[in-house]
Amino acid sequence: MMCNKSNTTRIVCGWKHKYKSSSTKNSTYAGSSSSNSFTSPSQHGDRSRSSKRRHQANFFAAYILFGILHELFHVIVAKIVAAVRSSSSIKIVEDKSLLSSTSIGKFLSRAAFGRYTPITIPSTTINVDGGMSSEMAASIITHSGWILSLLLAFGMHYLYYARLRSSASATTTTNNNSTTKPASFICLAAALAPTFILAAYIAAVESITSDLMGFVPKMAKNILLLGGGSSAATSPTSSMQLLLHCGNFGIILLNSQWINVDGGQRALSVLEKMVEVTMMRGAQSGGVVTFEPTSSGGGGGGKDANPVIRGVRSRVVNAKRTVLSEGVRKKIEKDNCGLMNGGKLKGWNDVEFNATQGGSGSSAAAKRLVRGFFGHTRFATSSKASMDGTHPHQWSPRQTLTCYGFQSKEGAFLGQNVMRVAPTGQLMGVENFVTHNGDFEFYKIGGKYYDCEAIQDWLVRTLHVPMPATVDSAAIAGMIDLLRVQGCFALSVRYAICFELSGDVDPTDSSVRYPTTMQYEAVGKIFEKALDKMVMEDGIKTLEQVNASTTKRSNLCERVKDELMPLMKGSHPVVSCLDNFVTTDEECGNFDQFVKAAVNAFFDNDLLNTVRVFLQNAKGSFGLCVTTSLDAHRQVAMAAKGQTLCIAFYPRKGVICYGSEQAAVKAGLNYETPQGKSNWSSDFKYVDEDAVRFDLDDLGGEIALLDWGYAGDNDPAVSPPNRALPVYKLMGGAVNVITLHQENAMNKSSSLIKRLVTLENNEFIKPLLDDCDDPVLGDIQDIPKICHNIQEDWKDVGLNRMSSWHLMQCIKRRLRGKVDGSIENHAGQIDILVTGCEVSLWLAEQFVSDLQKCFPKLYVKAVSSNKLLGLFGQELSMPTIGFPYSQKGMDLKDPIVLIISHSGGTFAPLACSNLLQSFSSSIFAVCSEWDTQVGKQLRSIYSGGLDLLTSRIFSTEVGVRPAEPCSISVVATHQLLTNIFEHICMTILSDPNFRYVTGSIINERDLQTLERLNVDNIKALERIVGVDRKGTVLHDKLLHKEVELRAAGDVWSEHILENAKAYIMTFIYIVVTVTIGYPLISGLADAAGLRDERYYYITRFFDSLIYFWLPQINVMILRIIQGRNKRHRMVGRTVVIGDPCPWVAQSAEAFLSKIFACSYSIAGLNVLSGNPADHLVHRHTHRVVRGSLLVCGRPDGRLTALTTLEASTCLAVNQASSIQSIGGTCESITIGHNKSKLPLSAKAIFLESFRPQFLCEKLLVESEVKSADMSLTATGNLKVTPSAFSEAPEDFREKFATSDKGDSLNASQRLRMLITSGDALNTSQRLKTLITRRGSAQAQATSGNDDGLDSTSHRSSAALIGAYANMEKEARSKASKVGDHNKFDIDAIIEEMIKERKGVDKYRKIFEEIDADGSGELDFDEFVEAYKRINPDVSLSQLEQMFKEADLDGGGTLDFDEFVELAKLPQVEVLGKLSVKNRDDRGLAQVMPSKERYFGEELLKTAPKGTGAFLMSQSQHLVMELYESRIASMQRFVAMTVMFHQMGSRVQNFFPNISFGYLGYRMDRTHSIMRIATTASPVSGADVRDRMVELLLRHKIQKAVTLFSRKYVEWRNVKYGVNRSRGNTPLSEKSE
Repeated sequence: MMCNKSNTTRIVCGWKHKYKSSSTKNSTYAGSSSSNSFTSPSQHGDRSRSSKRRHQANFFAAYILFGILHELFHVIVAKIVAAVRSSSSIKIVEDKSLLSSTSIGKFLSRAAFGRYTPITIPSTTINVDGGMSSEMAASIITHSGWILSLLLAFGMHYLYYARLRSSASATTTTNNNSTTKPASFICLAAALAPTFILAAYIAAVESITSDLMGFVPKMAKNILLLGGGSSAATSPTSSMQLLLHCGNFGIILLNSQWINVDGGQRALSVLEKMVEVTMMRGAQSGGVVTFEPTSSGGGGGGKDANPVIRGVRSRVVNAKRTVLSEGVRKKIEKDNCGLMNGGKLKGWNDVEFNATQGGSGSSAAAKRLVRGFFGHTRFATSSKASMDGTHPHQWSPRQTLTCYGFQSKEGAFLGQNVMRVAPTGQLMGVENFVTHNGDFEFYKIGGKYYDCEAIQDWLVRTLHVPMPATVDSAAIAGMIDLLRVQGCFALSVRYAICFELSGDVDPTDSSVRYPTTMQYEAVGKIFEKALDKMVMEDGIKTLEQVNASTTKRSNLCERVKDELMPLMKGSHPVVSCLDNFVTTDEECGNFDQFVKAAVNAFFDNDLLNTVRVFLQNAKGSFGLCVTTSLDAHRQVAMAAKGQTLCIAFYPRKGVICYGSEQAAVKAGLNYETPQGKSNWSSDFKYVDEDAVRFDLDDLGGEIALLDWGYAGDNDPAVSPPNRALPVYKLMGGAVNVITLHQENAMNKSSSLIKRLVTLENNEFIKPLLDDCDDPVLGDIQDIPKICHNIQEDWKDVGLNRMSSWHLMQCIKRRLRGKVDGSIENHAGQIDILVTGCEVSLWLAEQFVSDLQKCFPKLYVKAVSSNKLLGLFGQELSMPTIGFPYSQKGMDLKDPIVLIISHSGGTFAPLACSNLLQSFSSSIFAVCSEWDTQVGKQLRSIYSGGLDLLTSRIFSTEVGVRPAEPCSISVVATHQLLTNIFEHICMTILSDPNFRYVTGSIINERDLQTLERLNVDNIKALERIVGVDRKGTVLHDKLLHKEVELRAAGDVWSEHILENAKAYIMTFIYIVVTVTIGYPLISGLADAAGLRDERYYYITRFFDSLIYFWLPQINVMILRIIQGRNKRHRMVGRTVVIGDPCPWVAQSAEAFLSKIFACSYSIAGLNVLSGNPADHLVHRHTHRVVRGSLLVCGRPDGRLTALTTLEASTCLAVNQASSIQSIGGTCESITIGHNKSKLPLSAKAIFLESFRPQFLCEKLLVESEVKSADMSLTATGNLKVTPSAFSEAPEDFREKFATSDKGDSLNASQRLRMLITSGDALNTSQRLKTLITRRGSAQAQATSGNDDGLDSTSHRSSAALIGAYANMEKEARSKASKVGDHNKFDIDAIIEEMIKERKGVDKYRKIFEEIDADGSGELDFDEFVEAYKRINPDVSLSQLEQMFKEADLDGGGTLDFDEFVELAKLPQVEVLGKLSVKNRDDRGLAQVMPSKERYFGEELLKTAPKGTGAFLMSQSQHLVMELYESRIASMQRFVAMTVMFHQMGSRVQNFFPNISFGYLGYRMDRTHSIMRIATTASPVSGADVRDRMVELLLRHKIQKAVTLFSRKYVEWRNVKYGVNRSRGNTPLSEKSE
């Protein structure tokens, strides 16, 4: 077939023009048919298929050819470089001639199919004569391949077009016969050249990705790893291998079962669990580094050498809706699992990680490598979350240098069956990795501190490596590169220049040119030559002989000087790089200092000393883990300074876990070894011991070195500067732990063994919870069980009771000081300081509010931990603008401190637990468990944590809850604070003097009422969440309240999802109508036969309107189908949460906002909160629009103390709901106990009451029954059914069948007894079987509402205000009509005095009348005689209690002032202070719950005659308020969490359902993943830590000065006989 020019151009110029148009294709076929016979379609297809197969074969052949040429380029350039470097310095693998058949076959197979060529480069880098280094040679050989491959592709392309143009030109200028052969050649070229050019370009691109970008195929990784060798010819001791390819948590696995059984899968599960827990500290990215040998067989090391290993780093930046722990694991598996290993770690069954290499049965000389994974999750503070800023950090890339191996002193001299490291150098890859929590702020060089930015610039110039990341942690990695130099003279020379000779060089001077690595290597060769010569001449068998001997070190220094001095004086080019730093002048030169510093660094700067030197000179806060390729086979160093770090040892399992989060290291408790119970004696000695945890001293700063030995050397390998440190052998001697304290100012150093915390078989340690599908739901359902457990635990002598006893002793000591005057009362004084952050602070504020309300003269403050740190935690205090706190305005002289931190690891409370130790010794904490970071700090105070009687930890026993939306942690903390509140009150009330100095207005009876409410609260919580206290789901009949709450959540979730659903409906409509070509109106018109042109435009017009308004139309369709409000705006929704208890609204807002934190924008939510009794109207009503969602908690307005509060709340809701537009307003829901629905609210959810009535409720019911006089039964409005009592439950019939005298009762009598019994609120379901109402009353009784006969249950707050106001008016009216009072009627006289505003003379007159003997004091008999005349029903024990209450000084009599205080008390308050039992049957101090049928029953019985019952009920106002703040508010919060969880769950599950699982997110996570705020914010961690040390030292010094001063005064008084009576106190003592 002829190929004309146009057709040829179409073929050559690209595939996209081949079928440009039908006309072009037709013309081509026409041209073909004009010069050839007609070809059938089948024949044409056969030819096309044959041509296609031919092109494919040509392409693959060309692809293989260019791959071989590419690898051949590497070989040719390697030979050229070898010639340049002289003789056979560079060799092909196996050192065989390239012309041999075997070598050629291997080369062709590797190049064609493996796409790689191994080339060996000797280690001779730079010698003293100069020349090309191995690094430069490797760079030339590597880059030659892709450059030449790319040039080859360009050249072929150019030559092809040049030949094509010349051939085409010749064709047009000659006749047909003369151009037949050129045309055939052109056709062949046109057919083959594009295929060859494409193959050339593909080969070039592959070479760029491998040689230039460093991408390595997995297959090639598995075949041959970088930097190792398996034969003597390619031993790393003499060469490095270059492989050219085309194309703070962690675990240490001492037990090989973790690797060789399942390929490390269970070990990765442990690691994933640790990441999941560590993520709670905040995690936007994460990474892990592990080490593996560079080749199979011995780890790449020689026979008597340490292994050659390399780091494999896996890092991940988390997306908004992905799970970081899962992402880190997948990245580890991708980077560390072989292609054919089925997800198992590379080397899982290799000899390096599993067996001994010292012969059968001998484990002493085992060279088994221990696998470790060292990781970090990062919450960005100094930069955006990016891959560059993700840990682990590495500044200098891996570089191959000559290194000497070291081992322990004992292993070198005394060990048997121990590999002794030969004193010869070997080529080893050097790379260092760092994971770091905290802030790196300054570093001291040459006696001066430089900030992190200056250090970063300096590192770029000294290391000659661009800054890998701007984060401060990367700078730490750079410093480790400079400091970790042991065993490498090239690095030791660099260390000496940068640090030991830095006094004359300014690090910030950019004009200073530091030598390069190649130059350091050249100088290092001189040191190596001197050492090798010394080893040979002196017969040294191990470097430890030189290391441990100062004489031999000095001898080595002299040998180096002899080699180096002539070169320095002769200005040899090798040492010319030292001219700017080293001088050889005999008087002022530093040559000797330079040599000595380099030699000492060569021997001393091991891993432990490196971290030690760094922390000594660095300023900031550090949680460090440092690993290097030179040490990772046996060591890892960790450090804590201002950041926490814990290490857990599991002897039975053979694994070590470490982490910044204490809970993370407990992951080992949740997993067994892959083969069950471990017995790993083949690896190390099996020890049947419990797991323990070691917490580093983050306050004083501490370093821990873990050394598990290598090749039978089981003693720690540390350099001489640190050999005096104690060595602790753990896990049966398998691991050596060396600790080094930076400072001992904060805590007395003690043995590590005493500091270990047992993790197994320890009742105080809670294991991590198992994973569940819905952690948020699990938290909510655990609420009743946890609250019940807290209450039950408080009744026993457990940890909380021990802590409570200690707290009460501190309170008593504080109050005694206030009683005896040693503690003065003044402005700014703080008796009890409560601190926390966010939710914990909100709960603390409510706790403080309740405590201050009960004890007005007790100075209690709730202050944010961040504000305390800002004021006292740094040298320049941070002002608290808008808050009345300042350093001078707060008297923190030994206050009682209560730190609330449920996690126990939040930065600010944790820092305060240390900071406040300088102000107070009475510090306590409320945490989720005993084992927290805060708990660790407090346990170390004075007692050392060993004495339970000085326990300082209150625990909710909730444990670690990873879900970020907080529900159970909030409720459990609030519950525990309620118990603490009760015991504080009980302690103060136990002593009249304490009551007096605190101004107590609460009494024991109030506490018993509160405790009864506290106990009954569990049943209410069960009904709200639908799960009982044992964790069992309730029966369906008892789930109606949870169902109602979740139904409300379903409705609101439909509001949120309507836009997403409308979008899907719109998408379907558009796709369907456009595809079929018939929109709705046009389709209907066509079906109706309206096909005329005049209808065409009309139907299209209406269809266009439908398309435009389609989303709104679909939203309206959804609302009609679902029965939702159709007037709401079609925009994103806003939820406003209101509650008169601030902590409820704030905590619920945080809960809901975190539930929707990761939701898609089309189903997003804006969350606001406010106080309806304060600012909700002013802050949010201007934002009310149609469709705003308002949920508001209502106080229990049935109680007189809360009626007005509920009225103000309802007013705010009505005001917000009254703002309308086109008839639509916000959709409001109220949640409360008073069963009265607001007219403008969309829904009212009434929580069930499981408590007795208060006195005011009972009196209101009685007054209505009395006024009605049972007329309802007579008129027929209330009908008592004949069979009512027979159908009622048995216990109900027995209770109301007879009177107290045993007489039978009729229906009316039973009804009256029922109403007045105080059980009306608890018998709602029973009343349904007894009573039916006619008309509206009948409908109400059958509607399912509770409390059918309780008249307070269905009244609005306004109606209740009116009813209670009338009752109060009536009660006061009756009291005013009382006749003349007896002269001994104290109550009447006092009331008259108050009304007439008479002075103290009236009190004096009464006192004198009672004082029969005229002594000026009332004894107990006089008091009893007088009071018995007033009320003979008062018992002697009650009078004795009243007398003791009034006797403030404990003298046994009442003076006039004490009498006045008693006379001023209202009678109901006096009655409330009567004796109440506050001990259980065991004699344990306990707030006993009230057993009254209604609250106030006992009060009415003991009240004097004529005391108004309603006025007496006002004495319960305080406990009503406490009921609202401690009990009812908790129930409303839990109800909101149930409703909000249903909202979030529906929205969360919607997206996976519609996308077949592709879309989705987890509502228990937020994007920041910061369950625990461990970031030092807003105050720097370094400033806080330094301030802690300073304040505590000042405190100790001040105590010492005071002690010396006191002892001196005592000595002087004794010596000089100074009279110490009052008035003659020495002046110096007065000044004290």
